[in-house]
Amino acid sequence: MSDSEPPRITPPVDIQAHRVEDGAAVLPVEGELDLASVDQLRSALDAAMREGTSVVRVDATGVSFLDSSALGVLLAAAKRLAERGGRMELVCTSPSIRRILEMTGISRTVHLVP
Repeated sequence: MSDSEPPRITPPVDIQAHRVEDGAAVLPVEGELDLASVDQLRSALDAAMREGTSVVRVDATGVSFLDSSALGVLLAAAKRLAERGGRMELVCTSPSIRRILEMTGISRTVHLVP
């Protein structure tokens, strides 16, 4: 990067407080899920899991980017849910993100919706 180029600023992620809908804790997420936002994602997932519902549904329709650190957080949360008889659902309409989830095998643990 030259001195004349501005530094790249990662767009912020917006992870809204979860709500319970049809027996599932729903967690709307928008923006980029990457190393800069995984702590926020992990905290939000932990709060949703404490709700006691058997399903945590991450609404990622507004997610534009997903890196391996975010995939790891989602997978770890899905495994914790499965251990207690629950499941994680990921609402994802982005073909490129769905392809990553399917190629990495995470779609075997995290249920993709639709």
